[in-house]
Amino acid sequence: MLKQLLKKQLLEMFQNFFVNRKKNKGRSKTSSIMMVVGYFVFICIVFCALFSFLSSSMLPIVDKGYNWMFFCFMGIAAVAMGTFGSIFNTYSGLYLAKDNDLLLSMPIPVGCIMASRLLGVYIMGTLYSALVIIPAIVVYLRHVPFGIEALIGSILFVIIISLIVMVLACALGWVVAKINSKLKNKSIITVIVSLAFLAIYYVFYFKANEIIRQIIANADAYGTKIKGSAYPLYVFGKAATGDFLSALIVLVIVAALCALTYYIIAH
Repeated sequence: MLKQLLKKQLLEMFQNFFVNRKKNKGRSKTSSIMMVVGYFVFICIVFCALFSFLSSSMLPIVDKGYNWMFFCFMGIAAVAMGTFGSIFNTYSGLYLAKDNDLLLSMPIPVGCIMASRLLGVYIMGTLYSALVIIPAIVVYLRHVPFGIEALIGSILFVIIISLIVMVLACALGWVVAKINSKLKNKSIITVIVSLAFLAIYYVFYFKANEIIRQIIANADAYGTKIKGSAYPLYVFGKAATGDFLSALIVLVIVAALCALTYYIIAH
């Protein structure tokens, strides 16, 4: 049952690839495949190139021994990308789904409905966050001597980021859904969130070089401040470097937040 519900959820998320809105009919299989492949190839090329360049410019702090700071910076960027990228799907597919009453009236376990919704949020958030963190990991692993600890740490870091994104997307999606339910013009919230995302993106894009130069020039000072007043960020970045204790701590905390998120949404 979960498989069928998840398939339905994914078809709704990517329905533009399978349905021609203008003609209000399904696209051919060939057309759908070409659109899916073309879209994802284009997105991957653009964003992977952008964040590969950004990651490469951060490598001097790796040479200074601040591997954790590299992952802390790129991890935060990946979390932001994943959260904002999946927020539309979260509020429309999780909180304001039009078929909730229909599904609940059928002999389907509520847990399966919940799981399919949350898996949809998870998949969408992972797709967006991967556009940032995967290029960063590739750049990092090509720069440092290869080690199995670094490889495993990187894989665990991708999982950690994807779970954090899901929790934040669920929280912010609920806020957006609440605001949207009180507005007469339902499309305005989409416009506002889109403009906010574009504003943050362009500010980050134009300020990125300056921020990176500041971090590289003052790596020692920033490292000391983060360890002192923002220690969780230090542990977060350390988890990706092959420090399995840090990875375990972060995973346990994030797993607890996921369980709490599920509990709150279920009630």
